[in-house]
Amino acid sequence: MLTLTNKNREHSPQTLRALQASEAFVFLGLFTEAMEELDLIEVCDREMCDVMIAWSRTLLHLGKFEEAAALSAKGEISHPNEDEFTVQRAFALHHMNKSEEAAKVILAAPDWLKRTGILHYNLACYEARWGNLQLAKQCVQAAITINAAIKKSARKDPDLAELWN
Repeated sequence: MLTLTNKNREHSPQTLRALQASEAFVFLGLFTEAMEELDLIEVCDREMCDVMIAWSRTLLHLGKFEEAAALSAKGEISHPNEDEFTVQRAFALHHMNKSEEAAKVILAAPDWLKRTGILHYNLACYEARWGNLQLAKQCVQAAITINAAIKKSARKDPDLAELWN
């Protein structure tokens, strides 16, 4: 879940309420309602890291991948210590059929992020889409070795369906 913190300044009550409501709507799968809440956030707060993350996540859920990729790229520049933007941008690029560009984003990610398993998982999806099933299998196995919880997602992911057939 989204952590509502910002070390630079406090959220206004309106922004905090909108972020909390948006997070609840995302949890419930009500993505349009989540976006409506985010639209209520004051313009002066929209550059805050957690606001940008919430917005990007919601755009991804709505399938607005170009907008999510652009916002995530902006977030990477504005908030270089927040690596979620890297993962979000790669995910959006992948869904825009720009998997080669997504792979470059993933491979340029910080080392600690590569140790979480999610990057190996994403690379597995890209390789599977490109038809490199053996490499995709190696990537997904590496991801599962790092984080066993990934196995459940991998079994349901349409990008990896050919690995299980």
